[in-house]
Formats: sequence, C-alpha cells, structure tokens
Amino acid sequence: MRKDSAMYVAESGPGNTPGRPLVFLHGWAAHGGYFTPQLAAFSGRHRVLLPDLPGHRHSPATPADLTIPYLADQLHVMFRTYDLHDAVLIGWSMGAMVAFDYIARYGSASLAGLVIEDMTPRIINDRDWQFGIRNGFDAAQSETAMQMMRADWPSYAQNALPRLFARDSRIDPALMKWLGAEMAGNDGDAMAALWASMAQQDYRWLLPQLELPVLILHGNESQLYEPAVCQWLAANINGARRVCFDGAGHSPHLEMPDAYNRGLSEFLEAL
Repeated sequence: MRKDSAMYVAESGPGNTPGRPLVFLHGWAAHGGYFTPQLAAFSGRHRVLLPDLPGHRHSPATPADLTIPYLADQLHVMFRTYDLHDAVLIGWSMGAMVAFDYIARYGSASLAGLVIEDMTPRIINDRDWQFGIRNGFDAAQSETAMQMMRADWPSYAQNALPRLFARDSRIDPALMKWLGAEMAGNDGDAMAALWASMAQQDYRWLLPQLELPVLILHGNESQLYEPAVCQWLAANINGARRVCFDGAGHSPHLEMPDAYNRGLSEFLEAL
C-alpha cells in the first residue's frame, strides 16, 4: 500500500506495465484476494490492481465511516494516487455499486470500460421494483439481516457463504474452506453498516446515462439475482454486452475462472 493511499492495493506490476489498468472491485464481506485467478490471468498484459475496499481485510475502517459513497471516494483517491487513466473497472456485486457511485459523482473520463458482475442497481424490492435480491427481499428483511449480522457475524457468514455459488457448484473444498475463513474474519458491525448503505442506494437513473462500453457478466444459477436482472441491465444500458455462464452462480470469476477470463479478455480486446 502506498503511503498516500487510504486502501490496501495489491498490484501486479509498476505503473509502466503494458496494457490498460484493470481495477477489480470485490463484493461485500470479500476482499481483493478473491480475484486471484484474474490476477494470474491478466497481469502479464495489464496493470492489475486489487484493492481491499474500506472495512475489508487490510483496509480497516470504523462502521460510522462505511458507506457506498465513502468507498467510492476512496476509489477516487486511489485513481489519483496510482495515476490511473484509460482503466477498466470490474465490479463484482457490491463492487459494481461502488463503481456506479464513482461514475455518478466523478464521471468516467478516467475509464475505458465498466464490467458489472451479477449486481443490480437497487438491492431492495418493493411494489414498483422486483429486480433486487431474489425472492422479493424487502426493507423489513434487510433490517432483520442486519440485526443478525451484528448479533452473530460468524454464524451469519457461514450461512451466507454457500449463496455465493450455484447450488450444485463444484468449488474446490480447500478454496471453500479458505473463503469461509476469510468471510468470517470480517467485523459484523462494519458489514452491517455497509449493508445499510447498500440498501439505501438506487442507481437506476444512472444506467441509461452511461457513456462508456459496458460488459454484464452473470451466472444463470445465481442464488442472489434472477437472470431477469441482467436482462434488465442490458435493456437499460446503451450498447451493453452480456455474457451468461451456464452452471455458475453469483461468483463466476471463482466458479468458472477460465470461461470468465475469456469473456473478459474478449471485451478488453474489443476496446
């Protein structure tokens, strides 16, 4: 981590590495290390940056500071600190929401493209919106979930982990064990604070205004978002490309890294 950066950032090489920068933004309760398969695949051709967003692993923060706009602010600081231009933001789950907020407030002049991996512009469902978290997840259920996070985070994390993957996913047991330990290592109050902020966000207005190439990636067996969510995204983002991974869930970059990396490579080559 550079002294003038507020976030820990794993970086594949120096600033003069050939190829445009790729910034991978992890999901809620995860960290940059969840993109290790992508670091290995792209670091030879691109400058790959894997930040731990505030509140996660090597980037501690107090719960009072943890909001999606705060994470986007720190991303903006990172872009200036690392002198990033013509970069591609790859946002998985909450990471995509951080990317939305960054673009909404700082613009896309420093970006060459945006990748949205299995995420919605609004996670809470109501009478007028049914493309949030599956099964009609609403504000009352969100409040109950936050209470459970604060009361017993290790148990909540253990129950939440399988939902990151397709029900019949063949994730390596050693990887699953590592992921479980990493997720359980988070602070429940910090995760609840971030969840509360996610539940308040609504970026539907932003998507039709995006003026950069967009790739939508999702697993057709995601336990968090219906395929209709990604179809809605594609219909509301001008020129967006969509790639669906059969048999993958919420985390195709971990479940099917080779196929995921090919899909991302094709998008990067088209840029």
